[in-house]
Amino acid sequence: MKRFYFFALISIFLISGVSAQEENPIKFKLEKSSPNTYQLRLIHPDNFGVQKDAPHRILMNPGPGLKVVSADLKLKGKTSTRKKEYFETVDPMQVKLEGKGDLEIHAKIFYCDYNRNICIPGKILQKEVIQ
Repeated sequence: MKRFYFFALISIFLISGVSAQEENPIKFKLEKSSPNTYQLRLIHPDNFGVQKDAPHRILMNPGPGLKVVSADLKLKGKTSTRKKEYFETVDPMQVKLEGKGDLEIHAKIFYCDYNRNICIPGKILQKEVIQ
């Protein structure tokens, strides 16, 4: 009987660990719009919204050979029809870069899954190669 409880307890920890490591549905897409100008887009599924007044944080860490000249990383966009305190879509953010190299994007974005009715601060670490 003690073995059964031990295995049940281990199973619960394993299952909760797997579900806690779900992949973040929020991603960035960096698109080149002119020689040194890029558009940073926040991509999320249709059933998600991004919180309007949350303390979002987006940091860009350029590697050797790359320089961030300017970046407007404030979230703006269309208000959600489901919940007024969320963005339905986020407008592209303009980023100017000089040089070539690796760019790391570190972010903490507060979003809501409307289907599951939960709101989560999502941590994003994304690497881009600028050529």
